[in-house]
Amino acid sequence: MTTDPILTQIRLLKKLTSSERKLVDFLSSNASRTVFENVTSLAKKTGVSKATVVRFIAKLGYGSFSDLRRELQEDARLMFESLSQRYTTKKRELENANDDILSLNINNIISNLQHTNATIDRKSFHLAAEIIQEKNGNLYACGFRTSYALAQMFHIMIKRIRPRSFLIGPQITMIPDMLLDVTGEDMLVAVFRHPYARQTVRIAKRFSDAGARILLVTDSYCSPLADLATIQIVVTAEGLSIFRSFTAIAAVLEALHLAVLRLSDQNPNERLEAAAKLFKEFDTYCDNQRNRDASPIGVLKKHAAE
Repeated sequence: MTTDPILTQIRLLKKLTSSERKLVDFLSSNASRTVFENVTSLAKKTGVSKATVVRFIAKLGYGSFSDLRRELQEDARLMFESLSQRYTTKKRELENANDDILSLNINNIISNLQHTNATIDRKSFHLAAEIIQEKNGNLYACGFRTSYALAQMFHIMIKRIRPRSFLIGPQITMIPDMLLDVTGEDMLVAVFRHPYARQTVRIAKRFSDAGARILLVTDSYCSPLADLATIQIVVTAEGLSIFRSFTAIAAVLEALHLAVLRLSDQNPNERLEAAAKLFKEFDTYCDNQRNRDASPIGVLKKHAAE
């Protein structure tokens, strides 16, 4: 059990005292720091008694604070696992698995999707959609390395319905130009997967310093950006390869786009038609008629006509 289920357990608690709420707020916002705490320091930082901390840990199902901290440390260990260590582990698992790799991978993806659906905080998810839909400022998306493709996918979808949406990267030398006019009215959607890119941290720091809101879509509550995020959506990403799975996080980004679309009170047809006109002008996509003419059947028809 890692940090994700721990926070899921917290959300399932029906009744919380004011002191327990303080502990929940601390654990939710400072998961990455909790591995360095103890009962005394946690009580001091939240302003509750040590007895309250002990009772709350028991309420979560742990025998002691050390048990909780051990789970958080395990999550941190997985986060900092090197690619060579991951290769050794995953190669051994694949060698011991059955021969049907396709089914194995699809079942893993289904498991990730089910876990993501069960654990994502709907309140945070819908709040993120509402902020994106506000259109008060600019919306920026960023991600680097394997996260860039996901950020680009989200940008392409959201730009069709949300004006003033921009994708940061991948040209690092141009990043300062894009960050020059960031204000507190803007929002950053940062796709942040392990191994975590330093450029994303620097970009998020710039938005935070400007007072802008940050939506962090990540794979761990213990990521280096956890403390800067206004809203954090943690998506299960365990895979069978040295790379973590992309499917669940892609599904969440797609769902976020759908949530914004549902909230939108403006008809996007004019914007979509303008985009289609530009795509045609710049010859962005293959023309259907041209494809039919170039197909084997089209070539045969042309020769027959001649």
